[in-house]
Amino acid sequence: MAGDPLEISAPARWSKYVTRWESAPSALKATQLVDWLLEFGRRNPGHVLYPTSDDLAWLFAEHSAELGAFYHLYQPGAASLLKLLDKRSLKSICDELGIPTPPTLFPETAREALRGAEELGYPVLLKPRTQVLQKGGGKGHIVRSAAELQFFYDKLLAAAAHEPLIREHIAGVHQPMLQGYREVAAERVYSISGFLSHDGQVVARAARKVLQRPRRVGVGICFEAAPVDEQALNDVLRLCRATGYYGVFEVEFLRHDDRLELIDFNPRFYGQLAFDIGRELPLPHLVWLAAQRREVELQKEVARAQAWQGGDGLVYCNRFTFGLMLTMQSISGRMTSAEVTRWREWLRRSRNREKAVDAMYSANDVAPGVVSAFRELSRALRHPRDFYRQVIVGGLLPLLFDDEALELLSSLPKLIA
Repeated sequence: MAGDPLEISAPARWSKYVTRWESAPSALKATQLVDWLLEFGRRNPGHVLYPTSDDLAWLFAEHSAELGAFYHLYQPGAASLLKLLDKRSLKSICDELGIPTPPTLFPETAREALRGAEELGYPVLLKPRTQVLQKGGGKGHIVRSAAELQFFYDKLLAAAAHEPLIREHIAGVHQPMLQGYREVAAERVYSISGFLSHDGQVVARAARKVLQRPRRVGVGICFEAAPVDEQALNDVLRLCRATGYYGVFEVEFLRHDDRLELIDFNPRFYGQLAFDIGRELPLPHLVWLAAQRREVELQKEVARAQAWQGGDGLVYCNRFTFGLMLTMQSISGRMTSAEVTRWREWLRRSRNREKAVDAMYSANDVAPGVVSAFRELSRALRHPRDFYRQVIVGGLLPLLFDDEALELLSSLPKLIA
C-alpha cells in the first residue's frame, strides 16, 4: 500500500487472504515513491504493478522505463495517460471525435470564470482540471451565484496545489475548470467499465450510480447493474484508439436530453471494482495475465467474461457507509423519512435475493468490514467538518457552521456509541 496515514486500519490489510503487506511513501511524495518501488523491485523482481489512482496511473507510465526493468507493467505511455487525465485534453479529443460532453470552459482568471458562469448559466460545477498529484481541493463545488463562484474559486485556487512533476507537464494545471451542472447528476450517472487488451479484445459491464457521497458530487457508494449502451461503448473504444489507451477503464456519463454525455475517464482500477468482479469480470486477473503476456489464457478469460449473461437486479452497496449516511441525513432533516424508507427497501430487496455486492463486508472474511467501519468512524471524529459536509448535509456546506451543525457534531460520539 502506498503511504496511507491510516495504513494500520486499511481494510484490505486485515483480510485472511493477505499474506504480505508493504508500507510505501505517498504518491504525493512522487520521487520517494518511485525510489521505493525501484528498490523493492530490485529485491523482489517479477511482480505485476498496476495503478489504483490517477496519481499512480501517471507515475507508473512516466517512469515505465525504470519500473519495467523489475515489474510486469500493462499500460500505455505517459502521453496517452495525460490525454485522458487532463480534462482539458479529454474535452478537446471528445469534441474532435463527436463524443457528447457537458458544456465546459477553462478560464484562466476569476474574471473569466465569472463571465463563463454567466454564459453557461448557474448552477455550474467548479472543479480541478486534473486530480493527478493534487494536494487538497477535493472533487469540486456546485456554485449557484457569482458570490459563491468568487469564494470557491479563490478557495480552490489556494487549496488545490499540484506537485511540481505534474506542473511541468500540464501548463495552467492549477486553474479550476467550469462545467454546466446537471441536477440529475446526483442519481443519473451511468458508467461503462471493463478491459481493453493491447490487441483490441474488449469486455465491458455497465452500472448506474444511484447514491454518492456527498450526494450532489462525490464518490459512489450505491450502484445498480445496467445494460451496456452500445453507442457509449463505441465512443469509449474510439477514445481509446485516439489516445492509444489499453487496459482497465471506467468511464462516467450523464444522461441529458436523451443522450449520454461523457464526464470522466478513469484509466486504472476504480472504487466499485468488486461490483464487476461479482459480475464475473475478473479485472485484476485479466491484468495479471496480460502483463505477463499469457495470451492464450487471457483470450479464454475474456471469452468467458464476454459470455456471461447474468446481472438482472444486482446492486453494489457499501452497507456501513450507506447506513451511516441515511441515519445522519435523517437526523439532520436532509432526507425525509419516506426517502430513508425507500433506500432501505432498495437494499433489503437485493439482499433478500442475494444480489447485493459489498466491497468491504463478506461473511467469509469479516475483518475488513469491521476495520472499514472503525476507519469511517475514526475519520468522522478526526475531521468533523468534512463529515458534516459529506455525510450529514450531502455536500451543501454553509460557509460557516450553524447551530444545527455544531449540535449534530457534538452528539456524534453518543450516536456512534
